[in-house]
Formats: sequence, C-alpha cells, structure tokens
Amino acid sequence: MSDALSERLAREPAEVECSICRHRQYVSAATGRCDQCGSGIEVVAGREAGLQRMEALSSEGRAAYLVEVRRPVSARGLYAVVANRRFPSGG
Repeated sequence: MSDALSERLAREPAEVECSICRHRQYVSAATGRCDQCGSGIEVVAGREAGLQRMEALSSEGRAAYLVEVRRPVSARGLYAVVANRRFPSGG
C-alpha cells in the first residue's frame, strides 16, 4: 500500500500541518519529515491505520498525533501520523 500511496502523493502532494510546530507543508511521499522541526510524518489510508500507527509510536515513548489530510480534496480519506523526533539514547 505504501508504494501506491507514494505514487499517488508524488502526482498530487497532500498538505499536512505538523501537530508539533504547526508548520504547513506539502508531502509527496508516504513517509517524510517536517521541514521546520524534523518530526516524522507518515501518511496512511484510513483512520484505523492511522490510529494503529499512532499507538505503536506512543508505545515507544514518542508523542504522536493523528491529523486528517484535507487538501487537496482528492486526499480525503488520508491521515497523517506526526511524531516527535527520535533521539539516540545517552547510554
């Protein structure tokens, strides 16, 4: 699904607002980073898939947010999971 989604986004990028820094940007691949704060962004098809991904990231101790993609209109039904950057452990 990720390859098909990346192809779709390459043709018509989706506007995603980073839940962490509120930076708006267009994403043209299923996975990427916020240009301003570096948070991870994953675009998924469907709310349920987004909730599952968000829960997985949260269980790793990361702050994760689910954002409905609203633009362009053809992107309806897509969701973005935004998660804070992962830093190496100081161990």
